[in-house]
Amino acid sequence: MKTLRVNQPEITRELNKLLRETETANKVASVTALVSAILDDALREGVSDLHLDPGANGYQLRFRIDGVLVDTANFSLDQGLQILRTCKAHADLDPAAARVPKAGRSEFPVGGRNVAVRVATMPTVTGEKLALRLLKPVLARLGIEELGLSPPNFEVLTAAIHDSRGMILVSGPTGSGKTATAYALLHELQNTNRSIVTIEEPVEYVIDGITQIQVNEKQGLDFTEGVKGLLRLDPDLIFMGEMRDQASARAALDAANSGHAFLSTLHASDTAGIVTVLRNFGIADHEIAATLDLILAQRLIRRLCPACRKHAPPTPAEVHWLKSWGYHVPTLTWHAMGCPQCRHSGYQGRIGVFEMCRLQEADADVILQHADEHTLRRHIRHHGMLSLVEDALLKAADGITSLAEIQTMGGIGFYTLPQLPLKEVSTEEAPREPLTTATATDGA
Repeated sequence: MKTLRVNQPEITRELNKLLRETETANKVASVTALVSAILDDALREGVSDLHLDPGANGYQLRFRIDGVLVDTANFSLDQGLQILRTCKAHADLDPAAARVPKAGRSEFPVGGRNVAVRVATMPTVTGEKLALRLLKPVLARLGIEELGLSPPNFEVLTAAIHDSRGMILVSGPTGSGKTATAYALLHELQNTNRSIVTIEEPVEYVIDGITQIQVNEKQGLDFTEGVKGLLRLDPDLIFMGEMRDQASARAALDAANSGHAFLSTLHASDTAGIVTVLRNFGIADHEIAATLDLILAQRLIRRLCPACRKHAPPTPAEVHWLKSWGYHVPTLTWHAMGCPQCRHSGYQGRIGVFEMCRLQEADADVILQHADEHTLRRHIRHHGMLSLVEDALLKAADGITSLAEIQTMGGIGFYTLPQLPLKEVSTEEAPREPLTTATATDGA
């Protein structure tokens, strides 16, 4: 039973070392040792997710590094199945082949420490797929000043969280950093004299001084019942891990209407899309208008490697892209090149891009008039809100990311009205660093 191919030896050093040692001793590596080596490599390389994908002839292992999947190694069918079953058993999931999706959480021993991992499986036509998400404690300790917020967005966010008596919603697709942002807000509020209670599924990071409750539907504790119970604990702020259906949305609205500040995450394309999602959950416009306080949408984009980024004219494709959206074309912009320090990708780490709006009375009036998403989007833009693409363009102008990277982001609202030109930066001007050097990843 041998590994068929190791595709990224510079990334999988521990895995390669294990394979060499076992081949020298004419032995087969144990599945426990394989899993430990894979996780050791993943932690060292800053991997957020691991994918073990079944195929006709074996399993393919891929690492998600800075949001990009990297083909890492290939295993035989037998070896891939053993890795799959071992990970499922660690998470207290039935190791037998599943006919329905399964999810769990466990701690794996790696290099003398325990690493929290979220485990998910899905049956496919070629076999069972495994996805592991590494839960990094550092993300639970991020402050809001480390998220990568522009100064205007930082001011809006800090003002809202310290005097909010309504609902704050953080939106974005899976892996966009919503959980990291929500925990940063909780940490900010933890420093005040407030009682904070959370209801989560699962509780991914434990924070001292905050009451955290784990959903347990088998025992009758779902989001709806949990929120009702939390109201009897005299909270100042309630955090719901994810607003995912009509029942949880209704519970959230009831809590916010009772005078409590309420924080949650949900999946929406941008800030205006949040209103559409709430409507789809069956929430009436008058309830939305009366309850929403701050709406925030975000994505994660890769940061240029500071060792090899290059200042040069934009490419013809970038010029066409900028002109098609009505943006100014700069003489010079920053490009990814690639060097050993960034594994020749041109990028190191990720940073958030944001758009946020604190709703005013005029916004509530537009919602009460049953305005569609497009109309609402145009209306809230008159507040001077930075759209997702505009926030990203400002980071490109500062040498933090590239135009090419911005173009890879999906669903970032290019239909919004372009307002900010991409400023030119002279070759002598050093790029301004953002408020963060941290990489934020999300578990939702």
